[in-house]
Amino acid sequence: MSRLMRYLLFTFIIVWIIVGIPARSGSLGNALALCMLMPALGALLVKADIKGMGWRLRLSQNWRYIAFAWLAPTVFQLIGAAFYFLVFPEDFAPAEAFQRWMPAEDHAQFLSEGSPYAAVVANEIFSTLASFDITIAIVLALGEEIGWRGYMYPELKEKFGRTKGLLIGGVIHGAWHFPAMILFGYEYGKHYIGAPLLGLAVFCLFTAAMGIIADFLYVKSGSIWLPAIFHAMINGSLSPRIVSADAHPELSVFGPVDVGLIAMLPMVMCAAFLLWYQYKREQMGSEEYFS
Repeated sequence: MSRLMRYLLFTFIIVWIIVGIPARSGSLGNALALCMLMPALGALLVKADIKGMGWRLRLSQNWRYIAFAWLAPTVFQLIGAAFYFLVFPEDFAPAEAFQRWMPAEDHAQFLSEGSPYAAVVANEIFSTLASFDITIAIVLALGEEIGWRGYMYPELKEKFGRTKGLLIGGVIHGAWHFPAMILFGYEYGKHYIGAPLLGLAVFCLFTAAMGIIADFLYVKSGSIWLPAIFHAMINGSLSPRIVSADAHPELSVFGPVDVGLIAMLPMVMCAAFLLWYQYKREQMGSEEYFS
């Protein structure tokens, strides 16, 4: 059995065990955070070259890619949410949403002060970009990125070629989340249109797009920290549910969060562009992504 197959067997079996245990109580608790560390453990178990994955951030050299990894997820999220609300304008209901997610006293003060919704949303965006919680999110995301981008993606690209390897890796990464999605309704709930199969397929499309961009950041920077930052900011970016109505849970597979089929379009388009551009560069005889 190959090292890659042993890695995949471990990461998939262990996540079913970790998620399956709390399934009896009906609460994930800290299981998801524990799951995020398992790809790194799997890479260690198959003796992947952890030291060679690039542990220097190289700030002066990689500042553009760091800025992209830090800011792009929020930009994707906002543009994707706008696409969703254009298709489903009835779901854009900040007054209802604010009353739902704000504590009663804060909501009463908000109304009495006459603050604009945009100001609150802008403050929430800033908080997600500058919060100390980002540090914790990066550490957890690193647990996945060591396994996915650091070990699995290079193996798949060597075996199947870059494009096929990236797409296969994205599907594997998405399928790794299936236990939480099937048992707990992770990301979309359990009562959306096309449940459960449509959600599983849509999420794999999301992870494929995410993986293409994360791999680009990794290859260009030579640092495993870049895909970890990108991954962490995706997980921690502002949720558009802050201005969304709560009346149509069956539409969650379409958005407004970036894992929805409509809301993920900005990320998918960015990933498609990278694939196309890399292909054109190869056709011109260059193996580099960009000059």
